[in-house]
This record gives sequence, C-alpha cells and structure tokens, in this order.
Amino acid sequence: MKQFILIFLLVVTGIAGYSKSKLIPVSHQFIRYVGRFDFSNPEQVSYDWPGVYIQFNIRSSECSVKMSDTGHNYYNVLIDNQPAKTFDVKSDTTLVLAKGLGDGIHQIQIFKRTEGFLGIGSFKGIELPDNGEILPWKDIPTRKIEFIGNSITCGYGTEGLSKNERFKPETENNYQSYAPIMARAFHADFHIVAHSGQGVVRNYGYKDKVSPDGTMPRRFNRVFDEKEQPLWDYSRWKPDLVVINLGTNDFSTQPYPDKEVFIAGYNKLINEVLRQYGEIPVFCVVGPMIDEPCYSYVKEMVESFRSENQKKNVFFVGIPTYLMDPEKDLGSDTHPNYQGQRKMAAHVLPVISSVLGWSYKNDEL
Repeated sequence: MKQFILIFLLVVTGIAGYSKSKLIPVSHQFIRYVGRFDFSNPEQVSYDWPGVYIQFNIRSSECSVKMSDTGHNYYNVLIDNQPAKTFDVKSDTTLVLAKGLGDGIHQIQIFKRTEGFLGIGSFKGIELPDNGEILPWKDIPTRKIEFIGNSITCGYGTEGLSKNERFKPETENNYQSYAPIMARAFHADFHIVAHSGQGVVRNYGYKDKVSPDGTMPRRFNRVFDEKEQPLWDYSRWKPDLVVINLGTNDFSTQPYPDKEVFIAGYNKLINEVLRQYGEIPVFCVVGPMIDEPCYSYVKEMVESFRSENQKKNVFFVGIPTYLMDPEKDLGSDTHPNYQGQRKMAAHVLPVISSVLGWSYKNDEL
C-alpha cells in the first residue's frame, strides 16, 4: 500500500510539473528575418549565407527553437542584446535557447556564424510554454547595408588563437567580422554575400589566371550561396549602400589575372549592383590581407569608373597590411581576428560616415 501511494505521488507530481508547449510557425508575422532566406516551404525557412539573423520578442521565461541542417553550422544567440550562448546544428533538433528568464519581455536573436559551404540550415519554428507570447520586434533600423566579400567578410578564423592555427568551423564567427561591426555602429540592418576563397575573376589557388566558374560575382544573384537556383529577388530588399571587399584571392597566389581582365570583371560587378539597386554608393575596399598589385588596380579602376561613367558614387577605401599587428590582430591562417576586424571597421566607418552623413557609435571599436 505504501509503495502504491509513493508511485501515485510520483505520477501526480510529474503531471503537475509538466509544462505544455506550443509551436509558433515560421510564417508568424512577429518573426523577423534579415538576410537572404528561402520561404518556399511553408513549414520552414532555409538559408546558407553567413550573418543571416532571426529576431523576435517573447513574453516568457523560456524559449526553444526547431532547426535542422544539411551540414554542420554554428550560431550565436543573443538575449536582451547580450551574448547568451553558441550552439551548433547538424541534424533535425530542438534547441533550448533560454530557460528561467525573469518576468517581462525578452529579445531573442539567432545569428548564423558560419558560411555556405558548411551546409544549408532550416528554421522550423519557436516553442513557447502555453502561457508564453510572441510579440512584435520594434527596434527596426532604417539604414541598410549590403556587403560582398570573401573570407575576411565571412569572419573566417576570428576566434582563432593565433595566425598559425588552422581554420576550424567553430572559430569562424561572422558576428565578429568588420561587416556586422560596422552595421552595429551605424545601427543598420545588413545582408552578407560572401564566401571564403572567392575572387572577382580568379579564386584562391586556381591553376589558371581566370576561374571559369564560381567566382563571387557569379554568386551575387543567388538566394543560396551553394545553389545556382533559385535566384534572389532584389525587389525584396534594397540597401542604402554596398561595400565590396574582393581581390585578395585573385592575387594571393600565382598566376595573377591580367590587369585588364580583373578590372573588367570588377566593373561588371559594380554595374550589376547599380543595375539592381539604383544609383546608391558603392565602396570598394582592398585589404588588409593583400597589397600590390591589387591595391593599385582597384584604386585605378574606381578612379576610371568615376571619370568614364560620370558617376561619383563609387569610392575606393584602402586598408594597409600594416594596420594589422601580426602578433595581436590575426587569427586562423593569418586572417584578422576580432581585434583586427574592429580595426578594419574603424578604418572604413569614417569614410562611409562622411559620404552618407551617417553618425555612428564607436563603443565596439
């Protein structure tokens, strides 16, 4: 009899402690998606570009999300604008983002750290307790920036402990790239179209002067970095400016592309940006992992573009290699670490500020 009573109490206690949950679908109007997402499946949204982010507010003490991945990607979670945790996704899973939060409304942000070659991720909804609520995201920036780049823009190795450390996906953190750092300084939304090893006309280490397929300009029109289809609908999001940081991989190894071929390829990319977005400012950044001849080629290309096309909205920004302290500012495979990326942002921000008249915060720099 005593044993029966004990079992009965355990069952009742278990039922009393059980918290029912509800699934908030991906289509809910209060979930905010920033970046290139594929919404073709009503049960999930998919993506692979680095730096895509998902934002929502909750009135709840806990929150989980359902996600999956075709590969193995890493994410940052911010709660109330503070870093909360890093997690990885390599299968269909439910992840607890927060538990035991205080009363009131809480901001939740999920930020993709890693880049497209690590797999396509899918977001499948938010789990809240039955008494939890999802609320509108109110702090929506009016400024928008798009970044086109390579490994530096991706945040390759920003968490690497030294320049001699080899790349590992877990040390890539796009949140620490100069691009999101600049966007946060300007309080701007951003899109990132970037892939490690990609050049304007030649990818890193390619045996010939020109890579026939897959250079960064050929990825510019895609929803997914690693898939040629579907194509991106440019009418969905128009930036106020575009920052391009390409050329490093074209000239990192021999044989270099011919000057005329490189400049023609870069011109074509700028013209495509302006065709899709209109006469917005375009900032062509070089550095800090490359010097000559790339530096001079891009500078000459910008000056010629401004003169020949009578367009004064294209600008050159050179970041010298000596901006980086080789012992303090470099992470994996000699790429800029977080400190080096902050130096890059501090170098470029004043130029954009002067051109657009935008003020910015420097508390992260």
